[in-house]
Amino acid sequence: MDGAESRVGQLLEALRKHEGRHVVVIRGYPDPDSLASAWAHQKLAASVGIECDIAHLPLVSRAENRAMVNLLDLPLVRVTAPEDLDRYSALSLVDANSIELPRSAGLPCVSIVDHHAIQGKPVADFVDIRLGVGAASTIYTEYVIEAPTRVLESGTIATRLATALAYGIRSDTDDLLHASADDLRALASIIELVDTDVLSALSRYAIPSSSMRIMRRALEAMQVEGTWVFAGVGQVRSQDRDAIGQAADFLLRREGIKTAITFGLVEGWIDGSLRTTDASLDPATWLRDAFGIGPLGMPYGGGRRGKGGFQIPLGPLAACPNQDALWQVVREMIEDTIRKRIGTSDEVG
Repeated sequence: MDGAESRVGQLLEALRKHEGRHVVVIRGYPDPDSLASAWAHQKLAASVGIECDIAHLPLVSRAENRAMVNLLDLPLVRVTAPEDLDRYSALSLVDANSIELPRSAGLPCVSIVDHHAIQGKPVADFVDIRLGVGAASTIYTEYVIEAPTRVLESGTIATRLATALAYGIRSDTDDLLHASADDLRALASIIELVDTDVLSALSRYAIPSSSMRIMRRALEAMQVEGTWVFAGVGQVRSQDRDAIGQAADFLLRREGIKTAITFGLVEGWIDGSLRTTDASLDPATWLRDAFGIGPLGMPYGGGRRGKGGFQIPLGPLAACPNQDALWQVVREMIEDTIRKRIGTSDEVG
């Protein structure tokens, strides 16, 4: 892994250039891949004497992700406003390659490590974006294995970190169904350190009743257009947001369906998920073309092979006193946008 050794050396050198306390930021809803990658980044920073916090913007919403944080005792802080970042001297980004909130705080970006399609031009001292791997955890596994500072020495921390990275790889490759050779090599390199009991517990975590209710709403509201299905699920609590993606996964299993989109209202945002088995459809491109670019030049949606998501701010409309009427407008707007994009709007009245 000479290439990996060279890259981790460059990352560590970039970290050393910035004195003070760093922060590694999870941009979207924290998932196993972003959580594991951020934790590995924190440990790499600590190995060269840099204190680094793991910060997330939205809540850790999905039940199994909260279980991961609790079982592995992941240290997290939440950022809700730019001033929350005043205590830091530099930031890094994992499992994403663009961000709005920290940029407004004016912090230098040390590193960007990701496996998603690039949104804009990444600006950082160190950039490692690999579209051919299934998980950012794969890249960070290579780093911690090859780091000259020996991050994965034997002990409790090594076991917990290896378990987190293994779960990140499994989760973002759909239980290795879409794993690349790099993903499999990375998993093999840490498998002896993994706590298989914890990994098994995380993998079979039960679906909460609130998520089941959202799936039922999706079934009741689904609109089928050829090989597409889409469904609005209404108001969703922030802690249940990931059920929107679970509902899309579920609808994709319907016979004859290749692409599923689900969406709802979450804390002043239109929040949606796309899932597809259509090899010709690139989620990042489709969502960008469908929902456009925000005022800061970043697409409202993004994704990778087979999966994508979008978030569109409601702005002042979020304060609408009639939330039922607001939802009707949002639902019709999103459904009409989808129909126009897939070419069926003329078939529907």
